Amino acid sequence: MSKPPRSVVVLGDLEPQPLSAAREAAAAVGAELVSHPGDAASSLDCDTVAVLVPMQGSGASERCEQVRSDLRFAAVPLIVIGDSRNNLSFGDLFQSGGDDIVPPGDAASLARRLRAICAPGSPRAAGVATPSESYAVVAGPASRWQTIVARALSNAGVPTRFVTTAAEVIAVSRGARAVVAADGLEPSGAHVALAEARASGSDTPWVIVAEPRRVPEIVAAVQSFARVAVVDSYAPPENALFAANELAATSAVADHRSAPRLLYGTSVWFRVAGREDDDDIGFTYNVSDNGLFVRTLAPLASGDDVWLELWAPRSSRRVRLAGKVAWRRHFGPNERATVPPGFGVQVTAGLAGDLERWRDGCALLQRDELRLRPRVAPKPRQAAGSSVLADPGGPR
Repeated sequence: MSKPPRSVVVLGDLEPQPLSAAREAAAAVGAELVSHPGDAASSLDCDTVAVLVPMQGSGASERCEQVRSDLRFAAVPLIVIGDSRNNLSFGDLFQSGGDDIVPPGDAASLARRLRAICAPGSPRAAGVATPSESYAVVAGPASRWQTIVARALSNAGVPTRFVTTAAEVIAVSRGARAVVAADGLEPSGAHVALAEARASGSDTPWVIVAEPRRVPEIVAAVQSFARVAVVDSYAPPENALFAANELAATSAVADHRSAPRLLYGTSVWFRVAGREDDDDIGFTYNVSDNGLFVRTLAPLASGDDVWLELWAPRSSRRVRLAGKVAWRRHFGPNERATVPPGFGVQVTAGLAGDLERWRDGCALLQRDELRLRPRVAPKPRQAAGSSVLADPGGPR
């Protein structure tokens, strides 16, 4: 009996022209397009290449969250079909567990992403990575938040344990590689649970996820503790992965970097330098004054020269930069992953004044980040190769 073809699943209603383009893109990777106008997330299986969700109309976020509520589908990429590819739409996408946005009817853009997902040697094409023996703890009220954060960790090859109370997280934190805790952890909040965990002898890195208005207060409350970070609950869930890895970065890695990496998210237009192709659009994940990481399901190849246009940090204007792709990460579970799918760029030049604007903006971003970071002296760095989640990558 022949094996059924792999599929690209559409959840929701697509207009005829975008539906035809999606079918063309699916055929480019030998997949069948399967359309479910309703919320038939139960139709997904291990042969699903990707899920497409129309942005138009109501229910797009709910459909994404429905898929992400089941960790069995953590390795299935979610692509939203929509005209809006700006900071707000990307923010909503990542909060709902989505991975990328493509314009309606753009078969070429969608096909690039599907080819990258299915590329030989990519983690997705190779299958699910074998998780390590250790684990991370996701602590907070049982909700879709837990599964979406757990997905970011599982794509780094780290299994997760869910707990809902301070007592539970204290009981398991000493054996964990990291704890990601919601600010509202019962009964008294994550910062109180952290104090109790430290009193019990645990030095596991903690990442506390809090609403922006609460971040300064939580930072002040954890000033006396090492190996703790506070991140914005409205930011992409992968920011918790970034923070956990930064807390565990080895001294060798830190010394190797020519500039510190900083979390910074904004939409970025990019293309291979000199090409007539239209710009593609991604979203930055982290930046430094000499590089940045672009989040996209269609990463450029290592060694490509690239043109970029984006908002500089803490700036009222966009900048145009040039650089070289230093490395890329395909979509899929990878136990060494510290970033979502995309590519890292070494920035080498810019239009008149733009490189200076970029570096000045990164300096301001670093200053602001230091103000919202616990000031306790950290414990000695771990030995090289023993970071909490993976060997940190990204712009150096």
